[in-house]
Amino acid sequence: MTKKEWLVILFPVSIYFFVFSYLSLFRHWSLNSSYLDLGLESQALWNTSQGRFFETSFGSSGELISSLSYHFTPIILPLALIYRLLPFPETLLIFQTLVLSSGAIPLYWIAKRILKSQILSFFLGLSYLLYPSLEYSNLFDFHYVTLATTFLLFCFYFLNERRWLWFTLFLILSVSTKENMAIVAALFGIYLYFSLREKRRGVAVLLISLIYFIFSVFYMMPLLGGSLGAVGRYSTLTSDPIRALFLLFDLDKIKYIFHLLVSVGFLPLLSPGALFLGSSEIFLNLLSDYNPQWQVKFHYTAAITPFVLVAAIFGTYRLIDTLRNTTLLHSNVVINRGQRLNYLISFYLLFIALVWNVLHSPSPLFYKFDRSKYTETKETRKVREILKTIPSGVSVSAMNNLGSHLINRRFLYLFPIKFLEADLVILDPGAVAGFPTGASILSGEEYHHYQNLLEASSNHEKIIDEPHLLVYRKK
Repeated sequence: MTKKEWLVILFPVSIYFFVFSYLSLFRHWSLNSSYLDLGLESQALWNTSQGRFFETSFGSSGELISSLSYHFTPIILPLALIYRLLPFPETLLIFQTLVLSSGAIPLYWIAKRILKSQILSFFLGLSYLLYPSLEYSNLFDFHYVTLATTFLLFCFYFLNERRWLWFTLFLILSVSTKENMAIVAALFGIYLYFSLREKRRGVAVLLISLIYFIFSVFYMMPLLGGSLGAVGRYSTLTSDPIRALFLLFDLDKIKYIFHLLVSVGFLPLLSPGALFLGSSEIFLNLLSDYNPQWQVKFHYTAAITPFVLVAAIFGTYRLIDTLRNTTLLHSNVVINRGQRLNYLISFYLLFIALVWNVLHSPSPLFYKFDRSKYTETKETRKVREILKTIPSGVSVSAMNNLGSHLINRRFLYLFPIKFLEADLVILDPGAVAGFPTGASILSGEEYHHYQNLLEASSNHEKIIDEPHLLVYRKK
């Protein structure tokens, strides 16, 4: 890439980085982040940085467990080095945004390699930055697997360049973000074997990836006290596979596919084979009974997003190849070969990406953008200032929207877990209804039940009483 190209692509990347860093931080500071999962991931990182590797107090009854027992994420180790220097949840939010924004760079490289056009490559990079699924996952707290979006794009680029060392590095990084990324890695092995005719390397990647998946899911995770709890999300598939297949055509799941494709102008449909590398994640989501998995508003699209954009590149190539061999007549203008076709497709990409971002995204361009979710008030600022004063040696049972502000401690529980045993119980009466606790939902009625128990307890005293903050101390 020339210096001019770097400047051109880094300009929108920088805008994305600053806008979504701002949104991520102020979403957190306005008490809209959550223990599940920003607090949970941060606590495991903090404990690891303190020498208690992978430890978290996320056990079903508040017991100390290994974070690897519920998701096999060895990427915690290198990230803990960063967290050791900057031990704040804000570090993770900014890092996540930095990694995601940089994904436009390998996408640009891939597009330029295939399309031989700077203008088309630039606008495909813009399509990536305007892609709603990317933006939703960016703003949905912090998840290790979200980082895989960019890692997988680098994998694809270096794979096709046959730069094996860099490909291996980013494949390892991808797999380290979550256990099921090993299946995506196995698909890379198949791609190597059949598409690139690298048979020995393809077999090696396929076998190593499958061995790693089996080792992590069926040996290490159970060994560390975990279970195959995620299998419960596929009860329809395991009990009635025929019905599960029919449910693939459920209206909500069709909408999910529509949302994945619309903001890139359905161009992936012109080259659907390029979606093969993301197929395992697509089917895992579609076959799940767990509703968030077939919505674009969560992090479950992390390993799908890169391949939708790659498929859009190949779809663009196929469209150009078709049109260049066809004379199109429109308003007495003859379009045949050349830059004009590239400009027309670039305009189409930008138009559809902008329109869909306005209609359906979490970005400030969204026509119903809710500024209040990203606005810190005097009340929320006061709450954060109080929470900062709580020593890290104190055990805390806190509500979901407060737990992410209390993570640098060994014992942090999601209220009402251990609410009678913890040193402090910290509640937000303004955020009562429908926040998750473990695998269930605590209703307003249940919340008041537990709060009444605290009020009646002779072992607890209320030491702070604010509109958005109640703190009970164990005597």
